[in-house]
Amino acid sequence: MRRLALFLILAVALAAGCATVPQPQVPLEPGARVETLAATVSLSVKTPDGSTGGNGYLLYRRPDRFHMVMLTPFGTTALEFFAAGERITILLPSKGQAYVGTFADLPAKGGLQGWRMMQWVVEGSPLYRPEAAGRTEEQSDDGGVTLATYGPDGLLERKRSARGEVIYRNYRSLEGVPFPALVEFSDSHGVRVKITFDEPEVNAPLDDAALTPTLEGVTVMPLANLKGL
Repeated sequence: MRRLALFLILAVALAAGCATVPQPQVPLEPGARVETLAATVSLSVKTPDGSTGGNGYLLYRRPDRFHMVMLTPFGTTALEFFAAGERITILLPSKGQAYVGTFADLPAKGGLQGWRMMQWVVEGSPLYRPEAAGRTEEQSDDGGVTLATYGPDGLLERKRSARGEVIYRNYRSLEGVPFPALVEFSDSHGVRVKITFDEPEVNAPLDDAALTPTLEGVTVMPLANLKGL
């Protein structure tokens, strides 16, 4: 009986040990990039006027399509943010209102300014350049300069320009595609945004319907009229 007990204890210990062994990740592929993304997110925004945050999910399709949903503590939709190029739509379902405009129309307060940087955060410098450890300098389309810093492993750690700074942390390989589970960015106006990604799925098909706001039955107003949230 004693031997049986010892055997069972050993078997349980071995099973627990096997359960905690991480699955091997697919090696990163040079040139692989995020074409589409679907992930649950935790968002934190700090501004000189205060801070806000919450949970939700994010859909993205290269090069410039976004759909962010922020949830209330009860799990209902508090806000939806859509972007297609420079055009953005903010949908407030509980009020039956939608605000449509461009990034330049975003209110100066309320934590939405950070969205102006989103396209720059996800575009430009590749996330993985095994031959480029150290700092590189890149010229952007608007004539500005971006300084990108790569770690010894070739992963992008941070980049900085006149727009602000972004830091990429906690990388993992998603079928060979490098993906940072934590992104923090800030601008020259004191806005700091932190996004934590959970259960990200990359490069799966993502159709237009998931990235397009439904405006039937809501009151549509100019984004410039939105004073804050």
